[in-house]
Amino acid sequence: MKKIIEKIEEIVPKYSWIYLIAAVTINGISYFGLRLLITPSKYYDLSTPLDHKLPLLPVFIIPYFLAFAQWVVGYIIIARESKAVCSRIMTGEIIAKIFCFFFFLFLPTTISYRPDKVLGDDILSWMTSWLFRIDAPTNLFPSIHCLESYVVVRGALSCKKVGKPYIIIMAIFSVFVFASTVLLKQHFIVDFFGAVAVAEAGMFLARFVPFVKKAQEV
Repeated sequence: MKKIIEKIEEIVPKYSWIYLIAAVTINGISYFGLRLLITPSKYYDLSTPLDHKLPLLPVFIIPYFLAFAQWVVGYIIIARESKAVCSRIMTGEIIAKIFCFFFFLFLPTTISYRPDKVLGDDILSWMTSWLFRIDAPTNLFPSIHCLESYVVVRGALSCKKVGKPYIIIMAIFSVFVFASTVLLKQHFIVDFFGAVAVAEAGMFLARFVPFVKKAQEV
């Protein structure tokens, strides 16, 4: 067991564990927990005419699912950079998730025009239909998918141990992730603007958290 912990610590520094665990926990509570505990009496539709005109493109299931790998890589890079960067970025991400919790609670949204399944027998259509079956179109604003991809880019910009190619790749991939959320009818366009807004608010407020301020002084 000790060797396993040591191996993990070689990849992810021990000082970052509390932040990463807290981020995953709050994500589960805000996104999945509310679904289990509360059924809103009313859902809101934040769609625009453009949302309805955008096509459903199953090919975007690829960046949508690969986003999970992007987050893992992105957060490991942030964790390994330094305690100062890790504490600031991850605390900002956690604060942003808390904002999401209250939006999901008091402004529940849903997509009424998303199809139940996707026509077609190719693998991408099958994967998209599977996504529709396992992920109800609720807890949309702000988009957690977009929030995570935006935060790893913000984190990359603060990391000096990585080069510009990494930052550019992360940024370009995040654009595809943002696009995938609306081209798979998982989110409204306004959802990714909301994601950026809460992320920036979280990053701003994180600067005033005592333990984050202390980490910057080391």
